Amino acid sequence: MKIFNLILILLFPFLGYSQTKVTDLTFGKKITINSEILSDSIECWVRIPERLNQSNSKIDSVSLLVLLDGDEYFKIASDIAELYEWSNKMPLTVIVGLPSTGESRYKYYTPTNVKNLNSKEDSILYSKTGNFNLFESSLSQEVIPRLEHYLQVKFSEKTIFGHSNGGLGALSFYISQNHLFDHYIVASPAILWDNYYIQKNISNNSRKESIYLSLSNNGWDYSLKSYGTLIDVLEKTNKRFKFKLNEEENHATNGLRTLLDGLIYVNNKNKIQ
Repeated sequence: MKIFNLILILLFPFLGYSQTKVTDLTFGKKITINSEILSDSIECWVRIPERLNQSNSKIDSVSLLVLLDGDEYFKIASDIAELYEWSNKMPLTVIVGLPSTGESRYKYYTPTNVKNLNSKEDSILYSKTGNFNLFESSLSQEVIPRLEHYLQVKFSEKTIFGHSNGGLGALSFYISQNHLFDHYIVASPAILWDNYYIQKNISNNSRKESIYLSLSNNGWDYSLKSYGTLIDVLEKTNKRFKFKLNEEENHATNGLRTLLDGLIYVNNKNKIQ
């Protein structure tokens, strides 16, 4: 009997390991949309709220959050949405992350073509810049309508988030005459692009869309002074504009902080500056 017990003791760890089941964790769906406008395919990482998946009846009020550089922010944005929806800090929201590459960030997030001849590699990269208008058209005419058709919803409000070059892309949507989005969350945007193109082309007309803009104060980031004209115009033309200097963040971490705070701000209907 003692020998039998000894054998069980020796074998127990191996028996336990053999009963251990390992499976991959999955979240969201990957939907690839062929874009005729871009002559390219657009990969979308989509977070569908559980309530929308489980509902047997049509839900009329569903918001959309589009993430530029979506591969970096999709998972954390989905986790934030779970908490914010549960605590009534944001509405039921479909999240669409648009993954990017170094090339696509310059190709699609930039509103103008800029020449850079510092190196052969830079000249090739910059020669592809300035395709924001095509990117905007594809989102408006192809990506968003097809997602609405797939989900059988009509998005009641649309928000876009962008950081750094993605922030330049988000601001390019803001200054566009097409007004595709209702809310803008912008972290440390590349404001120097094409000699302050955004600041030079922002309209002095009154706007009603909410916009949350931030800058970090540590590490590599643009100076507060470089944002002066942009902040001044937004303060004069938009009652739902808020600027935040995140003194404890650096350029790399400011995107996450801005996403956390920006989602609360743009979804607070009573928040007026």
